[in-house]
Amino acid sequence: MTGVAAVRVWLASALLAGLAGLAACGVSDPTTDLLGCQSAYSDVKDVASAQLATIGLANATVIVRVGGETKCRLFFGSNDPSTPVPTVSAAKWLTAATLLAAVDRGLLQLDTRVVQHFPQTPPTSADITVAQLLSHTSGLLWVSRCMGRANYTLQTCAEQILGGDMHFAPGTGFFYSGPPFTVAGAMAERATGQSWANLFRTTIADPLDMLTTSYGDSPNPALSEGAVVTTADEYAHFAQMILDGGVYRTRRVLSAEAIRQMRRNWSGGLPITSSPRGQIAYGLGAWLDEVGADGTGTVLSSPGSGGFVPLVDYGRRMVVVFAAADDIGRIAPAIVAVLASARAAVDQTK
Repeated sequence: MTGVAAVRVWLASALLAGLAGLAACGVSDPTTDLLGCQSAYSDVKDVASAQLATIGLANATVIVRVGGETKCRLFFGSNDPSTPVPTVSAAKWLTAATLLAAVDRGLLQLDTRVVQHFPQTPPTSADITVAQLLSHTSGLLWVSRCMGRANYTLQTCAEQILGGDMHFAPGTGFFYSGPPFTVAGAMAERATGQSWANLFRTTIADPLDMLTTSYGDSPNPALSEGAVVTTADEYAHFAQMILDGGVYRTRRVLSAEAIRQMRRNWSGGLPITSSPRGQIAYGLGAWLDEVGADGTGTVLSSPGSGGFVPLVDYGRRMVVVFAAADDIGRIAPAIVAVLASARAAVDQTK
């Protein structure tokens, strides 16, 4: 990941104090024709415009939703509602949600072990669980050469990953990496009898009206990064569902228990072998930027190194999506400033 040092600075400075408690979940309507910002959020537009000019970034998108209502929907330069944006590491959040949908259907469990679907797995990795795969606590290596390559399938790549070395025994450390998500996806394919593309489409994309979001055409999609593209509006649908406890408008997409497990601090107390965000906790597919007294994440995010940053703030009932195809280290000041102005606007309107 490029700009790692800058990302750490940004992510540390961006952690503003969260509000305690979880507000009651309401029915939201993520569809809107709003262009610009509502008057109470005009500072967000001004800050975004100034910051983008300062760093010389022409094309970007900013979406701010509060309480299920769009407060800002900004398109800069050539960006528009249909502009495809690479999610990079924000794909992990989508992948984790798809796995949790399979758990909701009883086809997998978070404690399902790899060996239950890959009987030939070596003893060192046989007892890795789905939860460990999605929380970077599996011990699997940082990278695998098979990931995303079309001459592999998700299944053959997973087998190669599982046959490799381990950093540590499952569940005994935290190592931020991509290969565990390939293994988790391969387990989901075997458990459901569906291809990853079909599983994602039927359980997440279609119910959330994410009509253009895709992992690409490869039989071996990189489920942690790579070719996953979306639009800012569509990813905002997903983030709103996470904020609303698994419900999109009036439709339940994930169970309340799935969201609870996603927000749980799975990395807490474990030694950190490698992390681009220092000591910040991790749930299932998302960082827990802020954690409440009970250990539940109150601010979740999944920033991608290519400049795509989705965030859910439970205390403020806020969703923010910042989309720009640029190095996150370079544009970090703009993201920090936009996030701070959005939070300030929410706090001032209470």
